[in-house]
Amino acid sequence: MLMKTLATSLLILAALFSPVSKASAQFAFGMQYSVAAEDAYAKITLPASALVDIIKESGDVISGKDVCLGDKPQGTLTGYQADYDGDGTEEMWLLYHTGPDDAGCNVTLIITPAGGGKYQLMDLLSFPGGKALIRPIIALDGGVQMYLQNTRTMEDGNVEVKGSVLAYTQTALIILTSWTQKAGMRDDTFITEQVDAVFIDLNFDNVKELVVRYNMHETGGGAPTSKNLVDQYILTLDFLPNHLRYGVYDSVGYEKIQEAENLAKTGRGELNRDETRTEGIVKMQEALQANPFMTWARVRLGEFLLHDGKYSDAQLTLVLARSFDPEYNKTYRILGDTYLRLNDLQKALEAYERYMALGPESNYYKKKVEHNIKQITIPKNRRK
Repeated sequence: MLMKTLATSLLILAALFSPVSKASAQFAFGMQYSVAAEDAYAKITLPASALVDIIKESGDVISGKDVCLGDKPQGTLTGYQADYDGDGTEEMWLLYHTGPDDAGCNVTLIITPAGGGKYQLMDLLSFPGGKALIRPIIALDGGVQMYLQNTRTMEDGNVEVKGSVLAYTQTALIILTSWTQKAGMRDDTFITEQVDAVFIDLNFDNVKELVVRYNMHETGGGAPTSKNLVDQYILTLDFLPNHLRYGVYDSVGYEKIQEAENLAKTGRGELNRDETRTEGIVKMQEALQANPFMTWARVRLGEFLLHDGKYSDAQLTLVLARSFDPEYNKTYRILGDTYLRLNDLQKALEAYERYMALGPESNYYKKKVEHNIKQITIPKNRRK
């Protein structure tokens, strides 16, 4: 797909790593819903002495400084083991940090066992000090990508968070794309820039796109809200195999996003009338193409498809909605109803339980979902 916005693509690809904070054990950018589960790949821990051996084996190619090693090696290397480059053998993708939590030194390495307790270095990437977060992403058929997140407080007091997606080919460790969010003073105004990033197969071509939304708020030091939102844009990036990068193939700015919101509201009204139902569906779909983060609209469309008997279409629509906003309770209630119609009782139960955990919309829906859960979990001969 062709790039529509070169300047924006350069913006998203240009960010470099900076120190990270994971004290709260949370991911920025919504990426906790896109990374692989903690147990998806074998976890690996190696002592710092393994790096000493790697340096010796490399000759003059790398030094201890290149891999954060001091005179007295300390700490451990932690990460995951998988076939990252798709060559049929497994590599170890590790993160090594030394020094103070809020400073120190970081490096990520790809290594392979060389026998006899030795390891061969395939590639490495250094980035500034601080706590570091590393998690795998299942994004492509031909291997596994890695997500790294960094946070730091700047000298001027501004807070900056960066997230990056890395990939390892059979020849190199590369940064596929990265993005930044920050908060602090700008032109005598306190600005908060927020970022959401979601891996999702939007067009059902079996390749996950990366959808990134930037929000800029003039908060005055307070919390970001819809009232202090002053700018917004959404980038949709697709993987470009020939370049091993994500290229921007769609970019929607603030005005278009607002137009999409109004279009979706109009479409929602038209869904309720027989004579305008088709036009309503088209408008809702066009609006969601411009702003895929508009969860309420996608859920409403899924609800309509469910009531119209299009259960499979409803399922696909609601699963997308869940990916963009996993905390939106209504999604799970309607998704549970959809799975019931598809006779997938286990998934229906999981959706209903998630709905109850997030909190029902009203006492009416609470009782309705409790009834459905009872019908699923209690044997027929015991139901009353």
